[in-house]
Amino acid sequence: MLDNNSAGRVARAVLAPVLFIGALGGAAAAPAAAAPVVRGELLPVPAAGANLQISVGAVDVSPLGVVAGNVGETVTAPDGSTSYTERPQRWFKVPRAGWLRQQLALPAGATSGRVSGLTDLGEAAGSVTLGDGRAARWSLDGRSTTLIGGASTSVTAVGPNGPWAVLTYDDDIPIIGDSELVTRDNVRTPLRGTPDLDTGNRRSVSSVGGPDTAIVWVGEGLGQGRTSRPVLWKDGATLRFPVISSYFLGPACTSQVQADGSAVYSGYLRDNGEIAFALVRHVGGVPGSDVTLARATGAGQPTGGLNCTPASSSDSLAADGGIAGYMTDGNGQQAAYWDATNALTVVAREEGELSAAGVAVADGRRMVILAQHQDGTTRVSLWDDGVRTRLTAPAGWSVTSVVELTEAGLLVANARNAAGVNRPVAWNLPGSA
Repeated sequence: MLDNNSAGRVARAVLAPVLFIGALGGAAAAPAAAAPVVRGELLPVPAAGANLQISVGAVDVSPLGVVAGNVGETVTAPDGSTSYTERPQRWFKVPRAGWLRQQLALPAGATSGRVSGLTDLGEAAGSVTLGDGRAARWSLDGRSTTLIGGASTSVTAVGPNGPWAVLTYDDDIPIIGDSELVTRDNVRTPLRGTPDLDTGNRRSVSSVGGPDTAIVWVGEGLGQGRTSRPVLWKDGATLRFPVISSYFLGPACTSQVQADGSAVYSGYLRDNGEIAFALVRHVGGVPGSDVTLARATGAGQPTGGLNCTPASSSDSLAADGGIAGYMTDGNGQQAAYWDATNALTVVAREEGELSAAGVAVADGRRMVILAQHQDGTTRVSLWDDGVRTRLTAPAGWSVTSVVELTEAGLLVANARNAAGVNRPVAWNLPGSA
């Protein structure tokens, strides 16, 4: 179904706490130059009703500008009881017609579905509910579904042209799970068989960089003692990144992995017998090499990091090597950009901003900044090699999370209004097609 109704990840993930207090040393804050304001556009959604409430969120954007997301539908029955289902969606922009929405087809007997990612061409993948969850991918036209997993499976990450990372989980014991990469020809590669992968009881893929490259989060332990670590998998060989996510230390973060195995990660780690918080660029797969961009072992030291949710990846590493993140010192948290030579630029906060972080990046020194303001709102702007462009949401809507910035200059985020309704928002940024 297509429509053209254009009438119409919470800022929690982005603004990390102040971990250490100190001076930034040699990194100078770059002044922000004035630039025009660019207003975002709400993507079309299905109509709600007296007994039907909807909440819509975007989850991925392809290089060609196809957006994937999900519509959550809450239906209230006459007796006051409610039921909830999800419907997978895609959006794409057509010249002279604007944004169009497509509800992806569900297979016969499916009661619900959810999309989690896209190939570069815009093919969607996720899961459908057929009694239980089943990993699935959709055809390019979105009208047919191919099941690629058995009972209790879902797609957690998608490669540029596949493969698809399929997680098999236990409904009764959520800390248990295994992952495999599934190609278009249904060739399956279990992500097991190395000490880095086999030490845990749950392996979930957050990013696929190509047919033989992925980041796998390996979880082990129980309750508040449970930990999760990112492992780079490259053609059967593995390398465990030293950062750790835990209840007490908080989440570690990784960028999306590139085809050659390059990635960026941040979080707490143990280094030479002491605990440090580090931001590290990894280059060249397994074993590859590391470059430490920021490292702090105690109070009084500046802290650098990425912004993402636990056991997931962020749009923080561009193809040209640019990195979007943050630096925290005695003046609070500021957005930061590292170029391919690892040179650091700290972007000065604008008037009224309490804290800020770089949350998405593209080639050519372009970075999206998400900032917390004194009035309690969260706002986005584009930093383009020193020039900040204010990006405003449609009237009545406030940005809650940023999904991705494409090389063509399409920015997609999620927003919320005063009634708590969620909608995707898109900006075509200066210089984009």
